[in-house]
This record gives sequence, C-alpha cells and structure tokens, in this order.
Amino acid sequence: MPESLQDQRIKELEDKLSGETALKKSEILMNKDLKEQLEKKDLHIKTLLEINESFSNKIAKLRVQIKKLID
Repeated sequence: MPESLQDQRIKELEDKLSGETALKKSEILMNKDLKEQLEKKDLHIKTLLEINESFSNKIAKLRVQIKKLID
C-alpha cells in the first residue's frame, strides 16, 4: 500500500527535524569548544601581562641603578 502524500510529508518533516536537531547539537559542542579556547587565551593573556609587568619593574629598577652608576 503506497504512502499517502500526508505520510510522505510527515516523514520529510521528521527527517528535517532530525537533521536540524543534529546540527544544533553539533553547534552547541562547537560553541562549548570555542568558549574553552577563548577562556584559555584569556588566561594566557593575563599570565603574559603579569610576566611583562614583573620584567618591566625589574628593568626599570636596573635602569635606575645603571643611571646612578653612570652619573
């Protein structure tokens, strides 16, 4: 017995819904991964800024000492 047009349409819509659901799950996983990458990059930036600040302070102190020795 052949499927009616209505049954075919229901099947098409169910398939489309299934595809859309799979796509949404994939996008959610990708967004989660991107958020983790951003958090990691933010941590790297913060750490590099702290290191830079530390070295800048040391360099400034050494420059002052050098100027005192030169003068």
